[in-house]
Parts: sequence; structure tokens; C-alpha cells
Amino acid sequence: MKLKNKTIIVTGSGRGIGRYIAKRLGNEGANVVVTARTEKEIQDVSGEISDAGGSAVFVRGDVRIEEDVKNVIEITLEKFGKIDVLVNNAGVGLRKYLWETQIREFEEVMDVNLKGTFLFMKHIIPEMEKKGGLIINISSGAGKAGIPTLSAYCASKFGVIGLTEAASAEASEKIRIVALCPGSVNAGMFKRLFPGEEADLEPEEVAEKIARICIHPERYRRGASIELY
Repeated sequence: MKLKNKTIIVTGSGRGIGRYIAKRLGNEGANVVVTARTEKEIQDVSGEISDAGGSAVFVRGDVRIEEDVKNVIEITLEKFGKIDVLVNNAGVGLRKYLWETQIREFEEVMDVNLKGTFLFMKHIIPEMEKKGGLIINISSGAGKAGIPTLSAYCASKFGVIGLTEAASAEASEKIRIVALCPGSVNAGMFKRLFPGEEADLEPEEVAEKIARICIHPERYRRGASIELY
């Protein structure tokens, strides 16, 4: 129970990697705020954490919408009085050649993966300046090197690393902001985009790495991009 009394928001935690992250942090005693667009999914994950003896609440929210983001933060503060950690996990993928990508598809990827990360940091950093905190932004190996047919996704994940580095330099030393860059993960998005292919990681491995960063944030340089393969 190494995260007991820590309050952690995990975006996009109704399914996929986010679900594993939320449950892993719940197992360490954290107060987990499960948030995503689909209420049934986050209600189920919150229930699973509570049934296992953990502490969790669910708050429906769309990371693309500023009022939703502010609402998630406000409810978290009302419920727990503080926010110790933010895990910006919400993400979508798209596998298409750049010239085949529709504008609406590009905008969807950028809005969820990059704008969502920006909005949560924009509204949480001022709150964390009061007592300190940790922000973990989920980027990707595709945020470190361009991959054919993933141009929009790569652009968004490169952007997450840029946001992480800039925001880390802007924030006070009370706040540690890092990016986690995992390789391919055997979860819903990868299976949908790359059917039949073998992933580098299991979602439990990503969740475990997130837990380690939360438990020992001092081991990671502010603004770092942490690779995981």
C-alpha cells in the first residue's frame, strides 16, 4: 500500500491500458479517480477497484472539452481535497498513410492525444503549485521516431513530449512532469490497428511502470521521456 492517501486521476481509464493503470494504483492504496467518456466503463472499473478493497470514484469526462476537464478536477478536489498525481493516459490511434488521412481524423487524434493532455495540465498545474505533485503523460515509442502509416498518431505523441519538456521547465520544482514512452502494448488499440501482430509489452507491464514512477518519482528527471520496451 505504498500510495495510501495519494489521490490520482487517470484519464481514459475505462478500458485498455488505462484500466490496468487505475486498478494497479488502486492496489497500492491510492484514491483513484477513474475518468473517460463512457460512463458504464468507468463505473465498472471504479467498482472493481472498490471490490478489491481500494478507494475509487468515477467521473465522466471528455478530455477534449475544457469544461469537462475542469469538472473532473473540481469533483476530485471536493472528494479528496487534493490531487497528488495526474496520469494523462487517454488516447486514440489511427493507421493510415498521411495522404489518405481525413482532416476530421487528424483533428480527432490531435484533440484527444495532445489537446486533452494540454487541458488537464493547464488546469492541474496551478493546483499542484500549492502542495506539489506528479504528472505522467503517456507518449509512445511513436513519439520518439516516426512510423509509416502512423503519421497523425506520431505527430500527437511527439507533441506530448514537447508539452512535457516545456511545461516541466515552466512549472516550479514542486511539480515533476515526465513522459512515458512505451513500445507497442497488447491492448485494444494495438489489436485493432495491427491485427495478428505481436506487441512489445503487456498492459500490466505499463501499469507496473506507472506505479513505480508514482512510488519513487524522485528517481526520474523532471521533463524526462522514459522509454519502456
